[in-house]
Amino acid sequence: MFELLQIIIKSLGGFLFSLWWLWLPFFLFVLLQDLWLKYSREKFVQNMKWILLEVRPPKEMKRDPRTMEYVFAGLHGFHHTINFKERNFLGNVQEWFSFEIVSLGGEIHFYVRTLEKFRNQVEAQIYAQHPQAEIFEADDYTQFVPQDIPNKDYDLWGTDMILTKDDAYPIRTYPVFRKDTLVLEEAIDPIASLAEVLSKLQSGEQVWVQTLCKPIIEEKWEKKAEMVKNKLIGRKIERKPSLIEEEIVGLAQASKDKTEQFFTGKYPEEKKDEKKPTPAFITLLSQSEKDVVTAVEQKKAKIYYETVIRFLYLGRKEVFDKNYASAIVGNYKQFSTQDINGIKPNSKTMTRIAYKIQLKESREFYRKKKILAQYKKRYFPIYSPIMAHFQPFLYERLPILNRFFLKTKPFVFNIEELASVYHYPGEMVKAPTLPRVEAKKSEPPMGLPVG
Repeated sequence: MFELLQIIIKSLGGFLFSLWWLWLPFFLFVLLQDLWLKYSREKFVQNMKWILLEVRPPKEMKRDPRTMEYVFAGLHGFHHTINFKERNFLGNVQEWFSFEIVSLGGEIHFYVRTLEKFRNQVEAQIYAQHPQAEIFEADDYTQFVPQDIPNKDYDLWGTDMILTKDDAYPIRTYPVFRKDTLVLEEAIDPIASLAEVLSKLQSGEQVWVQTLCKPIIEEKWEKKAEMVKNKLIGRKIERKPSLIEEEIVGLAQASKDKTEQFFTGKYPEEKKDEKKPTPAFITLLSQSEKDVVTAVEQKKAKIYYETVIRFLYLGRKEVFDKNYASAIVGNYKQFSTQDINGIKPNSKTMTRIAYKIQLKESREFYRKKKILAQYKKRYFPIYSPIMAHFQPFLYERLPILNRFFLKTKPFVFNIEELASVYHYPGEMVKAPTLPRVEAKKSEPPMGLPVG
């Protein structure tokens, strides 16, 4: 039986190979098209003019992460539709934002990287929710470290973060942290643990955390989320007939009615609309299963972004401590739940390889170089479903080809999830090195005489 199977496979393979003149041109066309899209998009992104803004929140900020949700809602207005020509020939892509939390030797900073043309609107959205904050243009902190890290003096550890389940399932968000609290001062701020870790760094150590977010209006994702919900409740998906199908069915029914009337002389009775009973399986769901279904529905109800979370810990070798990287990963664990979703490091981008074979040291060195370059560029991966099919065959075997493959696929967060992982800390966060504005600079009164 096994020998017969081998013969069949060999024969089938030989037959397919003999038809190379049919499938090879198509394969090359698809490959070249994808490479062209990659080239044109990179060229388009390189012509973008970026600016880095530093935000200093006020000292007495009686606000919760909800205010940041409003900021993300306002920035979603920058979404625009890209037509076929712009997407496939000019390489146009949707612009994105980078919200960053950085510790430079224990000194914490909040940054927003945006296109220069969006600066006024970004500042307006932040001031609308935090009127006593200060915003000013800053130099890019990534340029003040050696550009050849890792080297004999510096080392780094970094990774992209991914979700533990499908992005139709939400993570744990800030309303859960405020549950059963009567006043804001009693609430748990999700950013408190991260701020404490960042404040403990010594001179020569740095942590960079960036949350890249691109506004999207994606019907495909909404359909996927609806399919996940239907699967959870066991509902069969009924395909809606097309207009042509409806016309054909209507014509057939009308012909049937006329034929019945001709032979019997009776008019067909009008069909009454019958309400479909509630499926029994919905009532059989456990409370935890109902909570999951409700969570999926609530996530789909708010506007959303494609999101990438990336962080680096770097420092001089004499003070380098990988435990800080573990602490950053642990900070994101607080957004995880066993029955819904969570955040974890992406093993394909992590700068640590667990096994010692297959050129471990050289591959770790390559990963460190790559993630540092991606962080500096605020690289937002544009997922290619075509190239993903070739990735398993060449995955990290040839680094020169590996640059074409994406290790991280952006996931979808709604604005509530984004506000949970990135917001400005309230006054209940007591990390000693948090930047605070002591007093708001007021504008001079209108009509003041000028001598």
